[in-house]
Amino acid sequence: MQTKIQLTQEQQQELLKLKKTHKSDLIRDRAQAVLIRNEGFTLSETAKALHRSQTFVKTAIALLKDGKLETTGYTSRHFKLSDDDRKSVTEMIKKQTPKDFGYSTQFWTMEILKALVKKQYGVSYKGHKSYQDLFKAAGFSFHKPKPVDYRQNRETMKKFKGALKKSYTTTRLRFSW
Repeated sequence: MQTKIQLTQEQQQELLKLKKTHKSDLIRDRAQAVLIRNEGFTLSETAKALHRSQTFVKTAIALLKDGKLETTGYTSRHFKLSDDDRKSVTEMIKKQTPKDFGYSTQFWTMEILKALVKKQYGVSYKGHKSYQDLFKAAGFSFHKPKPVDYRQNRETMKKFKGALKKSYTTTRLRFSW
């Protein structure tokens, strides 16, 4: 069993500061474990006081010795683009068209945005949701186009709609029983 660890006054002050101000519960518990262990308590007493395992206490001490007490190893859902890059992409979507970047169309598509983000920032997302989030941040929303029959004659449709409007206002309805 390991004996009491020896911390300098500076290390103790730094650990106390971590224990009081760090936003992660894990890091605060690690600092507390090392401080309690420094007071001469056993591993089992320290673990019981923190409601943690003895392995947690041993790991906290080892991480302190390696200088990695504040590393968690957890990866959260951070955006691959930095906040500034996300803002510049949303501004690009709002103020420019794909024609400004050499594309033949003037409307944004998922594939065009994906290619531009990859080209300019070196970032590619796995799914479409991230690109949809960029469009949403720029104020765009996804709409499916209305289906149009390619066999329709637009001129005939206009004439029919015009005739329908005229006949509706001039025709009287007659009811008979």
